[in-house]
This record gives sequence, C-alpha cells and structure tokens, in this order.
Amino acid sequence: MNIKRLLTHVLLIFVAVSLGFLVYRESIYKHPAAPKSADPPAANAADAKVVAYYFHGTNRCVTCRTIEKYSREAIESGFGKELQAGTLKFMPVNVEEPGNRHFIQDYQLVTKSLVLVEMEQGQPKQWKNLDQIWTLVRDQPAFIKYVQEEVRGFLKG
Repeated sequence: MNIKRLLTHVLLIFVAVSLGFLVYRESIYKHPAAPKSADPPAANAADAKVVAYYFHGTNRCVTCRTIEKYSREAIESGFGKELQAGTLKFMPVNVEEPGNRHFIQDYQLVTKSLVLVEMEQGQPKQWKNLDQIWTLVRDQPAFIKYVQEEVRGFLKG
C-alpha cells in the first residue's frame, strides 16, 4: 500500500511540474520581446516603389531561412542602386506578430512567401507572390535569377 501511495505522489508531482512548465512556455510565447523596429512594416515601405516582403512565422526551418537568405542576396546583388535610392525595399515580416497578421489576408498567404508589391502613393497597387521560390530553393543560381527577373519587371512597372 505504501508503494502505491508513493507512486501516486510521484505522478502528481510530475503532472504539477509539467503543467507549470507549459504555463511558463505559453507565457513566453504569448508575450514576445519588443519588436526590433517601432514602425510597422507598412509604414517603412510607404516611400518605396517596390517592396519585396519575405513573410515568415516565428519558428523557421532551414529551408525557410535559406529562402530568406537567397531572396536577400538576389535583391542586394542585383539592385544596389534601387536599394540605396529607396525605390526598392526588402522587408522580412513575421506574420505571427499581432500587428502583421493582416498580411495573411492582404496577400492570401498560405506558407512562407516572397511577395513583390508595387506601391503607388504609399498604397499597394499590385502584387505578386513568387511561388516558384519553393521549387527553386535547391538551385541557388536559378532562384536568384528568378527573383531578379521578377523584381526587374515590377520596377519597370
């Protein structure tokens, strides 16, 4: 009988510790650190002609990080003048942050995405989700070429 009682106490302690851990983890997830920029992404993009948004979530796999890296590389290596002039901006955006959730509806996002947005007077005029990034992620030169061609088309307007 004593072993049964001891086992019951051990299991109750285990459940209590597990629940405490879950509450702690949930409180960290629900209250993330302050964002790096005080301005929302849309405000930062208002003066650009074209914005290349890389939309991602909080938890990112290796492939998602690679897509961001290749996208940044394609834009920085092919459009230095436009970036310098501010006519083109590259903006990674975490859509899981409360102020950014509207982007999911705005651009009909299903997964991590690179979306080009042509701006007119600070408002989106037209946009395109570059859906081939997922099939080209294993071929860096093709990925970069694809992104640069699409950005070039948007800059020409």
